[in-house]
Amino acid sequence: MFLHGSLFFMPKRLHFLLKKVSWMQKKAKRTASVRTQTRNDPNNGKEHRFMKNWKKLLACLLVGLMALTVFTACDASVGKPMGPKRSTAESAKALCKQFGKTYDEELSNKAYSIASWVAGTSVSCDTSKDKTELYRVNPVDNVVKTYLEQKYYAYAFDSMGIGKSFGVGMGANDFTPGFAIHPDPNSPDFNTTSKITFVLPKDGTYPEAMTKAAEGKTKLGVAYVVKDGVSYAVVLFG
Repeated sequence: MFLHGSLFFMPKRLHFLLKKVSWMQKKAKRTASVRTQTRNDPNNGKEHRFMKNWKKLLACLLVGLMALTVFTACDASVGKPMGPKRSTAESAKALCKQFGKTYDEELSNKAYSIASWVAGTSVSCDTSKDKTELYRVNPVDNVVKTYLEQKYYAYAFDSMGIGKSFGVGMGANDFTPGFAIHPDPNSPDFNTTSKITFVLPKDGTYPEAMTKAAEGKTKLGVAYVVKDGVSYAVVLFG
């Protein structure tokens, strides 16, 4: 009688399958036992609630982070460094019309020197809460104080180092700043002050200092300091 060769291996295969089934049954029993113990463990409910709350917290944090990203993306100016900005006859059109002056490029270049000096020292700057004014504080010596008292603004600004980074000074004393320059709050005047504060108004506003400086003048120049998307005007009248 002839038997196929594969039949010789049948007992071994059956034995292997029986062992595998037995192993699977034992594994199922162990898994069921562990699940039963886990359900009966009094700490399991606490751990489950903790993990659930933790997942909720992570979800809330993720939503908040996404919202913050969206709002930051909407305002591209946030986080940008403070910087100077030049003017043109077109951008200064409203200002010239307000005071009845002609736009002067030379005065605008001088104004840009001041704006660059202010923007280059951002650690000494601050703004009002409503962002209508930008403050730049600077220590001054007796020479600067004397020039300011005499209204020799070009000499005073040159002594403060304004414009020197461009290789030029402020030129002749033929202009008046259209922004306030205040002595130290604890000092009654420039003779006794140790610090001064430049008060730059928000572009499009016309404070009293600007109105007074425009009296008797025929031309103006302007540049801007841009901080957090807001432009502050450096106006000079001549």
